[in-house]
Amino acid sequence: MFTIFQKEKSYQKLFFAGIINGIGDRFSQVALMTLILQMTGSGLSVGITLALRMLPYLIFGPVSSSIATKLSRKKLLIYTDLFRACIALSFLGINSPEDLWIIYVGSFLLASGEALYAPTRSSSIPSIVKQSSIKVVNSWEQVLLGFVLIFGALTGGFVSLLFGTKASFSVNIVSFVITAGIIHTIPTLEAVTKTENAGDSEKIIPRSLFSLVLSSPLLILLVSNDMVVPLANGIENVLISVYAVETFHAADLGVGILYSVLGTGFILSPIITKKINGNYLLIAFACLIAEGLILFVVSQSTSFLFVVFLFGILTIFGGVSNALLDTVVMKSIPIKYQGIYFGFSATIANTGFGLSMFFTGVLLEYVHPRMMGCINGALYILFGLFYFIWSIKFYVKRKKKFTYLGQQGPK
Repeated sequence: MFTIFQKEKSYQKLFFAGIINGIGDRFSQVALMTLILQMTGSGLSVGITLALRMLPYLIFGPVSSSIATKLSRKKLLIYTDLFRACIALSFLGINSPEDLWIIYVGSFLLASGEALYAPTRSSSIPSIVKQSSIKVVNSWEQVLLGFVLIFGALTGGFVSLLFGTKASFSVNIVSFVITAGIIHTIPTLEAVTKTENAGDSEKIIPRSLFSLVLSSPLLILLVSNDMVVPLANGIENVLISVYAVETFHAADLGVGILYSVLGTGFILSPIITKKINGNYLLIAFACLIAEGLILFVVSQSTSFLFVVFLFGILTIFGGVSNALLDTVVMKSIPIKYQGIYFGFSATIANTGFGLSMFFTGVLLEYVHPRMMGCINGALYILFGLFYFIWSIKFYVKRKKKFTYLGQQGPK
């Protein structure tokens, strides 16, 4: 992993920019949630803020590829970073409950930038790394996520506690500016057309997103997975805080510990991913089943330390599954059209994730958290089994190496 990381110079810069960007964003999130509760004590205000962070994906996710095509991916990433730095400045002016509207508007605008940024960044990866390095690079993406969870959420909480929320907002502003500077040093994030057989691809590539998806059984499988799995993932994310605060009475420190352990699991996941050389879909969905089993055990556990351990194991499986599924996508869709796919994927996944968190919060008024945890585990197992069986049928039908529009297919 380290050897390939050292060779992929452009990805190195994209990786470090992602860590700085992600940690700064986590600082801001923690500070905003703290500030809202301090000013209003209202869970509704927190819910509105979280909902406003999801809404932009419906608006901007589908068009991120078109905007990136007109501006170039590199320029889009730089402009959205600088735009978000300016928006984050407004949070420094929050001093009283009357300024709550600044949080709402600012959160929406920051999330709008992220809705453009995230799919553009994802679609840039196969453009700047070798095809043979894609699985390893996707493992590094899980490491990035782990670092952001550990150092962003936990350190952000300490900074906000010791120095105040405005210190956290300042860190976020600086992180956007630094990230824009790092992205500026990358030579290009555009697809290298000579590797795509562009002359042939233009004749057979579908013109719309839906025709692109419907043209491939593999993409139908992947898109449907993007639709349903976030429904279970949203429940899990709500329960993390509920378990820590209400079930085990570990307060904010418990929340920080659980998120840190989640990050550790993502960082460790490449140890397993690097040993996998085939059957990516089957293994990814087997990991989903394993996550469900672990979540079921978590819901019945009476020991907080045991729950901490289980969440660490949980995200090892999650990191492996994420890396393998992203690798399948990047090896199966022509680079030129990956922006369309990642934009659509981010839209449906974040919409489902946001709705799931909202309704989970409502249901927890009537359903015990442990029962909700059982339901969460059952959904992961059900979804995992469904897609595992679907993947078996897919592989049976495609005994020969899968080829999609001139690209190497999934192993």
